[in-house]
Amino acid sequence: MQHTICALATGAGGAVALVRLSGPEVRRIVSELIRRPAALEPRKQTLCSIYDGKEVLDKALITYFQAPHSFTGEDVAEFAVHASPYIKGRLLELLCEHGAVAAKRGEFSQRAFLNGKMDLVEAQGLCDLIASGNKAAHKLAMDSLDGKLSARLEEIKKRLSELLAQIEVRLDDVDEEMTPLSDKFVEDEINGVLGHIKALADTFSVGKYIKDGLKTAIVGAPNSGKSSLLNALVGFDRAIVSDRSGTTRDTVEETLEINGQKIILTDTAGIREHALDPAEKEGMRRSHRAMEAADLILFVLDAFRSLTPEEKELWQDICRQNKRTIIVWNKTDLSAQCPLLEEAEKYPSVAVSCKTGEGLERLKKLITADVTEAQTADGLMISNLRHYEALLRAQTELESVLIRLESNAGGEIYAEHLRRALTHLQDLIGEVTPDDVLGIIFSKFCMGK
Repeated sequence: MQHTICALATGAGGAVALVRLSGPEVRRIVSELIRRPAALEPRKQTLCSIYDGKEVLDKALITYFQAPHSFTGEDVAEFAVHASPYIKGRLLELLCEHGAVAAKRGEFSQRAFLNGKMDLVEAQGLCDLIASGNKAAHKLAMDSLDGKLSARLEEIKKRLSELLAQIEVRLDDVDEEMTPLSDKFVEDEINGVLGHIKALADTFSVGKYIKDGLKTAIVGAPNSGKSSLLNALVGFDRAIVSDRSGTTRDTVEETLEINGQKIILTDTAGIREHALDPAEKEGMRRSHRAMEAADLILFVLDAFRSLTPEEKELWQDICRQNKRTIIVWNKTDLSAQCPLLEEAEKYPSVAVSCKTGEGLERLKKLITADVTEAQTADGLMISNLRHYEALLRAQTELESVLIRLESNAGGEIYAEHLRRALTHLQDLIGEVTPDDVLGIIFSKFCMGK
């Protein structure tokens, strides 16, 4: 029999805290704490005194959820108590003294998964929902938690299962009474499923930074206005600005939301050929490191002057990295010249003035432009690396079927690749996921969830 587990389900702050209890001993433990039989009605709150020895610890609203109609699928009680650190800590101690054990990270959600209350995609959506810090990340998590992503994956699984069944039934048809499947039919079915898998997998490149944030490096020569651009985008003086070049010696990072997207902006030290001192040299090294780690580069140029040799060299370096880049012509309030830049037509560009605010809204739209373009037709996206890798493995198996069709390998070979593809999809949803992998996944959840 499983232990009854308990944990604090709310964070710091606020006037009320929620302590959650789940497992087979819920009614007994509650009865002992309130000193009377727990006459709790399912899904209704009851005001009860919680006793600590002869004294009342607190008066709490207790909500009881009877199995299987609860989040975990077990008996659950939730104590809404006053958010005193002492009350919260002592209540957890009392629960453990009466037979409960402290829950591990994500153990409530893991029990919900094991009891069939949600699949693994939905469970990971719940984890992402709790961590979501912007509108786009919230929508992404809700699509998983609401079962929209699971439904799409189930559709793919069903189509593959039906094709596998048609192949296998003909393998068992030793008397050849059934009409053979044509290679064209198998090919069309595989290509149809592959289209859905590829479309979903292709959204990961954007989905990952909707969840984790778009790492954006602001790079350029000294005194090109990088720090001014950072300040203009975040809306306050985050970085020191000076007429003297080389003011920024280290990377300066700030997180903000632009058009509902989480953006992690990094202002870098200006890059030039000769550093004035070891500190500036180290700053430039960190600038290159930030640029390599970025998802997006904002290459800032002073529109009021000609390009320097260092800027031309830096631009070549950016082009070699083949990353998403926006050219930002800064200081356009000073009679902009915007000198020619080799291969600039391959990249979007915008003229801005950090002083007047001109061009900043267009820049923000360019920064978040890829998000809407990467969605599937119904808006579904994936942001989890585990999901992406499982889809790629399934895709590889289906592509192997197409290769085998060219050599007329036979139904046994096609069936084996289809089984493997289905296994990868089942692993994604959680139908065949090993216990140690589940432990790793749920350990990333917050305590009490």
